Amino acid sequence: MTVSAVLRTLARLSASEQPQRVHVDVAKTAGLVWLADAPVAWTALTAGADAEPVPCPAGQYLKDAVQRLAAFDALHREDRLLRLGWAFLCGPAEVEGKRRRVCLPLVSRPVRLHHAGGRRYGIHPAGDLAVYPLARWQRAPELETGLAPTDEWIAAALAAGGFPDVPVLEAFHDPGTFVGGDRLVVVKGAGLHAGEPVVSTGRGTALYTWAAVSGIEDTALARLYAPVEVQPDGGPVTEVLPLTPSQRAAVRAARSAPVTVVGGPPGSGKTHTLAAIALDAVAAGQSVLLASRTRNAADVLGAALRRAGGPVPVLFGDSELRQEMARELADGLAPADRDADDLDRARRSADAAVARVERAVADALRDEDLAAEAVRREALMAAHRAVAPKAFEDVDLARVRDLLEPREGLFGGLRTRWALRSARRLAGAADACDPVELEAAVRAAEQSAAHVRLAASGGTALAALRDLLAEEDAGRHRATAAWLAARTGGRGAGPRRAVAALARALRSGPAARRRALADVAPHDLVAALPLWVGTLAEVEDILPAVPGMFDLVVVDEAGHVDQPLAAPALLRGRRAVIGGDPRQLRHVSFVGDQAVRDAVAAEGTGELADRLDVPKVSLFDAGAAAAGVHWLTEHHRCAPHLIGFAAREFYDGRIALLTTHPAVADVDCIDTEHVPGARDRKGVNPVEADAVLAHVGRRIAAGVRSIGVVTPFRAQADALEAALLDRLSLEEITGGGVRVGTVHGVQGSEFDEVVVSLALTDEDKPNAWRFAGDRNLLAVLTTRARLRVHLVTSATRPVGLVGAYLRHAEVPPTGTGGAEPTDEWTARVAEALRALGRTVRTGYPVGEWRLDLVVGEGVDAVAVETRPHPDGAAAHLARWRALHGAGWRVHDAFPSRFDRDPVRAAVGLAQELPASAPV
Repeated sequence: MTVSAVLRTLARLSASEQPQRVHVDVAKTAGLVWLADAPVAWTALTAGADAEPVPCPAGQYLKDAVQRLAAFDALHREDRLLRLGWAFLCGPAEVEGKRRRVCLPLVSRPVRLHHAGGRRYGIHPAGDLAVYPLARWQRAPELETGLAPTDEWIAAALAAGGFPDVPVLEAFHDPGTFVGGDRLVVVKGAGLHAGEPVVSTGRGTALYTWAAVSGIEDTALARLYAPVEVQPDGGPVTEVLPLTPSQRAAVRAARSAPVTVVGGPPGSGKTHTLAAIALDAVAAGQSVLLASRTRNAADVLGAALRRAGGPVPVLFGDSELRQEMARELADGLAPADRDADDLDRARRSADAAVARVERAVADALRDEDLAAEAVRREALMAAHRAVAPKAFEDVDLARVRDLLEPREGLFGGLRTRWALRSARRLAGAADACDPVELEAAVRAAEQSAAHVRLAASGGTALAALRDLLAEEDAGRHRATAAWLAARTGGRGAGPRRAVAALARALRSGPAARRRALADVAPHDLVAALPLWVGTLAEVEDILPAVPGMFDLVVVDEAGHVDQPLAAPALLRGRRAVIGGDPRQLRHVSFVGDQAVRDAVAAEGTGELADRLDVPKVSLFDAGAAAAGVHWLTEHHRCAPHLIGFAAREFYDGRIALLTTHPAVADVDCIDTEHVPGARDRKGVNPVEADAVLAHVGRRIAAGVRSIGVVTPFRAQADALEAALLDRLSLEEITGGGVRVGTVHGVQGSEFDEVVVSLALTDEDKPNAWRFAGDRNLLAVLTTRARLRVHLVTSATRPVGLVGAYLRHAEVPPTGTGGAEPTDEWTARVAEALRALGRTVRTGYPVGEWRLDLVVGEGVDAVAVETRPHPDGAAAHLARWRALHGAGWRVHDAFPSRFDRDPVRAAVGLAQELPASAPV
């Protein structure tokens, strides 16, 4: 089996060979606002990304249309659908062998409409300026760089696209009037529209080309289909970001494994973990390419890396953040060596500061445990003191303990006897003292010493150390990020030339950027800038085709990615990290089973037939088959009532909720509104749409600033969008952070509140219920909201999983259950607090942790630690960090602090609690 054969198989099955909807009439989506030949429109089209917004030149009669486009853009802000186009090709044309009605700009770029007061707007670039051919041409870079508002440029673009001799009309014509006409024309002028034309990518052809390239056998793609065993790297993780235990385990695994798969439910911090993996690799001197399926997901990855404060990531594709990051490169690339040395010392100093706090905590917890044993075994202390009297005086007990350890190796028995003799002498024990008795006496001496120390200090109180740990953790992350930013960036003429070329390329269109990057030595590029972010499509379209160009390739959203799309990214890396959630919506494929069998047979890849079943096996599935899955267990997003259904139905209860807190855990977060609606012939339920609009209006008025409007069905989503645009102002849409779409459209998004229109009735056919009740679809739908869901439904007899979810919504959550204390002290303190009128929960679950006590109700509830964590200091510290990240306040009630009197502990603790806590 060869990688070339696998690539040829994938090429045969490439999604680019599948039928696709070609978007050739951009006026259909939300209308076309014709700006004619306004010079400011051309200025906005060609302006740099950091330019000031250009006033929108629409006349008074177009203000309503402009405002509607601005509102449409606000409803789909993450998708960047609003564009400014120039020179529109309109009329009948043959596209991909079919006669179509087209309305296409010859050049276009994403823009934003910035509200400038009243009904005035400014146009601001929000991505690449690009030529949109109806065929793939080699002259795209030339046309991009030579762009000019002239008939000559239009003629060259048309000829390159296979449309010579098309008449060019002046801008006083409206392109919309020619779409339905009988001749093809170009109207020279500018227009605002929504929606990006779809063009073919030729992905199958690219994979055939890759199959003949040397060096592909030593890439991450090869490892995906032919896994190899490696020794894990157990070294410490370079933490620029705070990590949970499961996230840290994933980072450590990715250090050496050829393929690492990171899975987890919504809200488990997958993007956070992938960013941490990338930064850890860069800290080890490696280069990293991060790629995802969508531009928004790539921007989210880039933003996560920027927030971390480490090296400047290069967003090489069409991103709003790309120009901003390009401006930062000069400051982040080449610090003086002396500065880098200073930052390294600061990083090591910050590491040492954290370690000091951790040691202090470990020592304090150990003393607490030892002192508890001293009290419990007080009756035996006299006997132990008689065995080893000096051990209870000023003696180095750690030295005595070490001497009692058996010696190994050459003359081990003799050296053990000598060490035992020394231990007896230091402890004041008799020469014939049994080693077991001596060891017990030394242990009792340690317990007694700890008891004395705690009595002198007033007992174990860790509040100051908790605050200090949080402070030192944050300082360590900042220092590590600064050090990491300083140590990246290659020295020498080659890397400097690469950076200069990259700076020019980042300010070019995609075709010119591809050509510019192809002329730069790949080693110099990644030596100068080791962190790159883009979409999977842009990887192949823009980056040089060099096998193993990056040490590590990270692919996000892998459950929604097919293998042919991911192959070019994996070919550019030596190792791969694949992140995703197999229980969310999956990639859609039209390849049939027979096509898979034919491709596998033709290329001789039968032994991988199950892995290469592209319609059924996503990139995540293929990675899981090769390497298993590192599952992220903690959930950080939804209130427990919101995530409860998904946790039970789709994730087998494998979700540890760090969002559990009395303020939200027992709160009913799902409202159901029943309305007497019906679906019309187009599949729209207008009564539900009206109810959704009314509810959204109320929530905006109540001050909610993040609202998602979601439905399973495309027709209902379009109707909801139209209603929102008709009945809400732009200020209401932007102020409420309103977004609208199908479940497929909001995958990867999250909102404070979600309004769901199921658009189903009792009369709907079973196939409609099966579609809405798809497990993967519901796994997305039920996990988008952080705080509240409002369900609007016309169904009175819901069936299947949809019915199960509606029944879940109707039942308010009961009190979050805890566990009975396993130690007497915690039980007695809890009883004393209840006697004082406090609400007390024991063994309260937060994520994977159990809290000793939770005292109080609602937002006033606090965690109380009554003993060291049974699993040791490391677990105690990890629980602290988890609670700090989740926003908990923590108090102490260790026995030594209150002279082991539970009533005194309860009274003292009650005085520390918030005054508003119920008594």
